[in-house]
Amino acid sequence: MTDPDPPVVSRFQRILDQIVSRVTACITCFFLISVSICYTMQPDICAAVTVYPSWCWFVGGLFLALILLRAKRQRVALVSIGLWFVFLVVFADTPLSLWRGLWNPPDVVAQPGQIPLRVISLNAHGSSRAVAALEQWQPDLILIQETPGAGTLREVGQTILGENSGLLAGVDASILSRTPIEPLASSVNYTIGKVSIKPGQEVIVVSLRLAPPPFRADLWNPDCWRAYRDQRIHQRNELRQLSRRLSELSTDLPVILGGDFNVNPRDPIFRELPANLRDAFQSAGIGWGNTITNEAPFLRIDQVWINNFIESVQVSAEVATDTDHRLVLADLLLTAVPQQPLK
Repeated sequence: MTDPDPPVVSRFQRILDQIVSRVTACITCFFLISVSICYTMQPDICAAVTVYPSWCWFVGGLFLALILLRAKRQRVALVSIGLWFVFLVVFADTPLSLWRGLWNPPDVVAQPGQIPLRVISLNAHGSSRAVAALEQWQPDLILIQETPGAGTLREVGQTILGENSGLLAGVDASILSRTPIEPLASSVNYTIGKVSIKPGQEVIVVSLRLAPPPFRADLWNPDCWRAYRDQRIHQRNELRQLSRRLSELSTDLPVILGGDFNVNPRDPIFRELPANLRDAFQSAGIGWGNTITNEAPFLRIDQVWINNFIESVQVSAEVATDTDHRLVLADLLLTAVPQQPLK
């Protein structure tokens, strides 16, 4: 008994596969080139695209590659996957942090003239429990966004930081410290204070929360693109206002700026910050640094920035309590500098 002949692929099926593969290849090319231009040039009109982390578009590219594989275009599919991996590596947020996370974190060792400082930035979502749970990390400074009330913060601060703890309560951003705080400036979305780390050593500290994005995904709607464009312009103006205020203060003091930026960490609005500030996670971040959401973090919108008087030793995102954000835990080394009066 002979085996049955294998089924013959119909001419119609072959033509259909060719059409599907060619159309998919064209869509892949256009898609890859378009999002690459958006992430490279970062125009305001494309904020609806770049508000998402690059891996979101990478997943879309892999889906198109699967269609090519289904259409039996393996070579084209493999080339497509390779190009999307290049896109991911080029535009991903600090991929080196994942590599650093494979090793044991370094110990914080202060050299002569340096002061170790543990800073936490957390969007508390108005929860005092979220702030109280930070006691386990033994912080020296806590930068809070979506802050609970001043009375609640004062009680929590004295419990976890001591009776002499300092509090600077703002409308949407507050600061808690183990040592006294002198208020310098505040607005709806930021609070600036001068913290006495120890006698003769002061630090300018900023807690910040930029306006949240419109949370829209209807990219087929032109109004969605306009909403994200307007949002970026608004956030840029918020950072410009903060930068102008910081420029009025002494440039000879260490600066720590942390908070909820509500934006992709590669967004061009960060160019509005003073040039001497840098993202502490860039050089010392370990592991998966994304902070939103607490249960399924996909984007690093909470950050800590420092100036040249401060060394970043280790920065990580840790699970928080009773809030939708993860906390940013930053171990820093402060270089003691001669103090000069603020302008």
